[in-house]
Amino acid sequence: MKFSATTVVLVLTTVCDLSASAQTQPTPPARPSPQKNTNLSNAVGLNELKIEMAESRLKLGKSPKVVSDLASALEEYLTTTCMEKLPRTLSYAGNPTDPVCLERLRRLLEINPGNPVAICVRDGITAPTCVEASKNQTVSVVYENSTAEEVDPVLKAGISAATHERIGKVEESLKAINVKYQEAETPEEKRTLVNDATTLYDQILHMACKVSAVALITGNNGDTFDEPQELAQTRARLLQIPPAIRGDYQREMVAKIEKELSDPKASPERQSRLKELLEVIKDPTSLSSAQIATLKRVRFILNTCSEKLEIARQIAPDLPSVTCYREGWYTPQCVYAMKKWRMQKQQEGATMTGTPPPKSSMISTF
Repeated sequence: MKFSATTVVLVLTTVCDLSASAQTQPTPPARPSPQKNTNLSNAVGLNELKIEMAESRLKLGKSPKVVSDLASALEEYLTTTCMEKLPRTLSYAGNPTDPVCLERLRRLLEINPGNPVAICVRDGITAPTCVEASKNQTVSVVYENSTAEEVDPVLKAGISAATHERIGKVEESLKAINVKYQEAETPEEKRTLVNDATTLYDQILHMACKVSAVALITGNNGDTFDEPQELAQTRARLLQIPPAIRGDYQREMVAKIEKELSDPKASPERQSRLKELLEVIKDPTSLSSAQIATLKRVRFILNTCSEKLEIARQIAPDLPSVTCYREGWYTPQCVYAMKKWRMQKQQEGATMTGTPPPKSSMISTF
């Protein structure tokens, strides 16, 4: 990385009015150590509970929030269990054989076709399908105290006052480095100070970006679903009937559909549509399977995080945290950034010692 004195002075000064938790190297957020079996079991058990609760709630009513909670829990399982080693090894070939991973993968694709996490678990982190699906990911910025319904409560709460305070202390350290940089006389001194600044930016990003969430939403500006006409008409007809007297109509319609379903002459396509109609009739306020498939997957990050990422990108564009906190730690973009960073450090070390740098494979450029 090349930095001019002007650039460092400008950006290190600008950063001092923003916010972020604490990590000194460009590595993924700390996860339970395999040696700590109790903590690991608790983490796995909590995720299992999230999945079970979401599946149970889904049986009572298919609202976007419930479907979103299930998808989020399934993604968490697939990344932290099926691709657990990816942030350390920077490789994952796909084609899982674990039966639970396969079932969770199937379920996630069922409710969210095209889900990038599911595709990458299935095909591998370097597969073109994984790269393309990850490129299409939508990242949305959320302000703390947001009132949007689809925003996770954790995001609405934002980061704590204590974290803001710790960020401020790191930024004070950045100002001190800035002063030293202006007084430095040799390239070696300046390079050391730039590396110190980069490490501090990594800490800031860990604090500012540690809260994020993924959700499935119905789209922006009140977009409606493009539902098959028969389903849409049935739903509209039932919603026009007051709930207090809707039951009689529903029972009559269910009996009619079940009679048609029992007809052996009904084609597989018609049977599938009839089952969707049953879902709508039993609960016209719930999402149909067709509607669920059209939910849009969005990754949410805090506005504070977005601001810090933009400033860090100016100072240290190759810092893996800049990419990984925006796109996610289990994405091909993040893996590419981490490989590139690792190779740069190996080359720097080789230059200083006069030894050939070790060979390193790279993911296709983004």
